[in-house]
Amino acid sequence: MQTLSAALSESIQRLAEAIQTADYILLGAGAGLSAAAGLSYADETVFRQRYPYWAARGLRSEYQMISFRSWTAAQQWAYYASHISRVRWEMPPLPLYQQLKAILQGKNYYILTSNVDRQFLRNGFPAQRVFEYQGTYDLLCCSQRCTTAVWPFWPVMQQMLAHTQPADFSIPDTLLPCCPHCGAPLRLAFRDYPQYGQEKAAYQQWLRQSEDGLLCIIEIGVGFNSPGVIRVPFERITGERQQVIFFRITADYPDSEEEIAYPEIPRPIADKSVSINADAALVLQQLAQLI
Repeated sequence: MQTLSAALSESIQRLAEAIQTADYILLGAGAGLSAAAGLSYADETVFRQRYPYWAARGLRSEYQMISFRSWTAAQQWAYYASHISRVRWEMPPLPLYQQLKAILQGKNYYILTSNVDRQFLRNGFPAQRVFEYQGTYDLLCCSQRCTTAVWPFWPVMQQMLAHTQPADFSIPDTLLPCCPHCGAPLRLAFRDYPQYGQEKAAYQQWLRQSEDGLLCIIEIGVGFNSPGVIRVPFERITGERQQVIFFRITADYPDSEEEIAYPEIPRPIADKSVSINADAALVLQQLAQLI
């Protein structure tokens, strides 16, 4: 077992005490939590093995592909099919999420996540306590929004995977998904599905309810890929409330050269905050022994 520094042990002890004494727990989870659990977008070995076509062209990780645009629609969908298959369906429920669920058992908590891998729900977290802010990989919608209808991506993905051409990592144009109503291209629905508004409203209602007690905010594995989802709102809530303590848990990915971990705490909220610059798996393992 890894030996912890005195400062790290003290910070984890403070987190354990905050969880036990708080009236409410708000947990924000970014890609760093899934990476610590074994599902990393920054794993360059996995990328080379799964996407040799793109690796040969200088790309190193799925993290880089988030902002990649130099491809045809046929190549884009071939990549999406492979990537989504890996992170959403091939990857099993990850044990670290089970450990987190045990830590939160019996607490009045709510989870806000920017992840679209559905690991929280697949690990049995109650759907009414999880808000997937970015939506999911599960659905397609019309890019022109001619209808509010959505379609499951799974059968479309299976066809794409079966017909992906390795020579240029593309699918046949005949498999490009199109809206059956207007003929426009389909896209991943993410937040554009009928229940999204209700899920967002339920989260906001819980936030309002939490104003009447001590709130413990825990942010795990959140960087600056989409800071407006978790990072900035959590800092704002910490700054606005009196009865609050904020814990930021993040660490560099050991298998990537990308700088995507930012453990710093803004000065205006430093007196109500604790930065834990360590791998989430290590922190949760230690935390489970204290709670």
